[in-house]
Amino acid sequence: MRRVAACLGLVVAALAPASVASAQAAESIGTYDVAIRIEPDGSLTIRETIEYDFGSNLRHGIFRDVPTRFYVDDTYDRVYPLEVQSVDATQDAPTDLEVTEQGGNTHIRIGDPDEEISGVHTYTIVYTVKGALNPFPEHDELYWNVIGTEFPVPIERARATVYAPASVPRAECFLGASGFTERCAGVEIAGDQVIFRAGRGLAAFEGMTVVVALPKGAVPEPHLILDERWAIERAFSLTPATTSGSVGLLAMMVAGLGWLVWRQGRDRRFVGSPIDHVMGSASGLDEPVPPGDADAEAPVEFAPPQDIRPGEVGTLLDERANLIDVTATIVDLAVRGYLRIEELERKGLFRKGDWSMVRVREADDDLRAYERMLLDAIFESGPEVRVSELKDRFAARLHRVEQAMSTDAVQRGWFPERPEKVSARWVGRGLLLALAGGGLTYVLARWTHLGLLGLPFVGGGLAMAALAPRMPARTAKGTAMLRRVRGFRRVIATAETHMSRWAEEQHVFTRFLPYAIVFGLTDKWAKAFEGLAGEPDTSGWYVGSRPFTYAALADSMDGFTVTTGGTLASTPSSSGSSGFGGGSSGGGGGGGGGGSW
Repeated sequence: MRRVAACLGLVVAALAPASVASAQAAESIGTYDVAIRIEPDGSLTIRETIEYDFGSNLRHGIFRDVPTRFYVDDTYDRVYPLEVQSVDATQDAPTDLEVTEQGGNTHIRIGDPDEEISGVHTYTIVYTVKGALNPFPEHDELYWNVIGTEFPVPIERARATVYAPASVPRAECFLGASGFTERCAGVEIAGDQVIFRAGRGLAAFEGMTVVVALPKGAVPEPHLILDERWAIERAFSLTPATTSGSVGLLAMMVAGLGWLVWRQGRDRRFVGSPIDHVMGSASGLDEPVPPGDADAEAPVEFAPPQDIRPGEVGTLLDERANLIDVTATIVDLAVRGYLRIEELERKGLFRKGDWSMVRVREADDDLRAYERMLLDAIFESGPEVRVSELKDRFAARLHRVEQAMSTDAVQRGWFPERPEKVSARWVGRGLLLALAGGGLTYVLARWTHLGLLGLPFVGGGLAMAALAPRMPARTAKGTAMLRRVRGFRRVIATAETHMSRWAEEQHVFTRFLPYAIVFGLTDKWAKAFEGLAGEPDTSGWYVGSRPFTYAALADSMDGFTVTTGGTLASTPSSSGSSGFGGGSSGGGGGGGGGGSW
C-alpha cells in the first residue's frame, strides 16, 4: 500500500431519511481549518477547527469518525494509533467527550446527551496520530486526506497548514469528489511550512487531500504499523516447534492421566492368598489390585453372597447406583412380597405398555434404608400407581434413592466414599482443566501463532472428565465381595448346567430373577428353566396379560425395567428461544464520517 492516510470529517447523525435530508439542508460548515504538525519523531499532531452551523436544528453536538485501520493484503492491516489530546468549543457548546473504536474508525463524540444547542458553534479538536508517514527511496511523504469525501453538508471555506521539521521541497493539494484530480487553488511553501487553500467551497461529499514531501533524515526512517489480521491457519500454525510442542504436551497429559488412574482409580485387595483376597486376611492389610488380577473372581456361588440385594450388586459391579439397579430393586421388592406388578393390556397397535404397582405390605425391619425410601417414594400418592403416572414427577425422588444406595455401599465398607461423588469431582476437575485450556488456546490463537499448544490441555481436560467413572475405587472388602458376586453371576450365566441343584426349589427362578435383570441375563435365566415341568406361582407379586411361560415373564420384566427406568428418570420438557444477530463494519483508505447528534 503506497499511500494511506487518515481522513477527518463530519456527517449528519443517524435519523430518519426525511429528517436527515431536512437537517442537512439547514446545516453547514462555515470554516474547516486543519493544522498538521509533523513532529521530529515522525508522529502527527493535528488540530482541527470546525465552525459548524446547526441552523435552527436542536443538536447535542458533533461526532467525528477518523479512519485508523486500512486493508493492506490478505495478512495485514495498516493501523494509525490515534489519541485525542483535547476538545474545546465556543459559545457555551458542551464538550463532553466519548472515544470508541468502531470497525476501522476511531469514533469521537462531542456534546452533552442531556443538553441541546442550535446555531453556529466552533469546535477545536487536537489529537495525535502515529505511523502516518510513508517512506520512499529519495524522500519521505505525508499523504493525508484532511477532509474526507463523506460529508453530507457543504463546506464554505477549507484550509490546511502543515508544519514540517525541515524545509519542504515540494507539496501538492487536490480536491473534489472521490477519485478527484482537481488541484487546489493555492499551495504556498515557506520553508518548513506549507499552506493549502481550496480556492472554492466544497459541496457535500467533496474532500481535500494534501501531499507533502520531506527530505531524507528530517524524521527517523518511517515504518508502517501493521497489524496481522487473524486467520485460523496462522493462529494454529503447523511448524516444527508448535507440532513437537503440542505432541510433547499431549504425551505429558496422557502420562499424567495414566498415572492418576493408576494411583487413584485402582481397587484394593486383601494381602495374602486367593482365599484371603475373597474372605479377608487375619492381618487386615490391603494392597492395590495388580493389573492382571482386576477381573479375578471367586469360585461359583449358588446364592447371592451374604444376602446381597440386586441393587447392591449393580452398584458394586459398575461403581455407581443407576436406573437398572433401582428397577431391579422394584422387582425384588415385588418378589419379596412388598408390592404387586400388574401388566396392563395394551389398547391400540402403537400404544406403549404400562404397568400398575400395588402396595401389598408395609415396610418392616427387613428392608434396607434405600429400599424403604424407594417403596415410600413409589406410593407417595396412594397404595396403587401406574408407571405412566410417575412420568416427569419421580426424577428428584429417584436421585435421592440412588444416593441412598451409594451411601449403603459405603456403610457396608465397599467404597471409601460415594462413587458418584468421586466421579463428579473428577468430572469437575477435567472440565475446569478443559476450560482453562480453552482460555489458553484462545489467548495463544488470538495474539500469537501458537494456538496448537493450548489444545492438549483442552483434550486432557475432556479425557479426564471422560475417565471420571474409572476413578472410584473399591476397598479390599468391596473387591472381595465383587469377586464373590462374579462367582454368583457365572452361575446365572450358565444356569442350564446347574438345573439339578434347583429341581426341588420351585421359587428359585423368581427369587433370582432380579439378579438376572441386573446382570443383563434374563433371557439366559428364562431359557434355562423352559424345559422344567410346572411353573412357579407368581400371582402374589406379578399379574401378566399373557399366559405364563418363563420366556414371557422374562420378556415382560425386561419391558417393565426399560419402561419404568425411562419413566422414573424423565423430567418435564423445557422450551425456550435463542437468537443471534450480527453485522459488519469496515473502513478503508480515504474519507471518514461523522455528524451532528
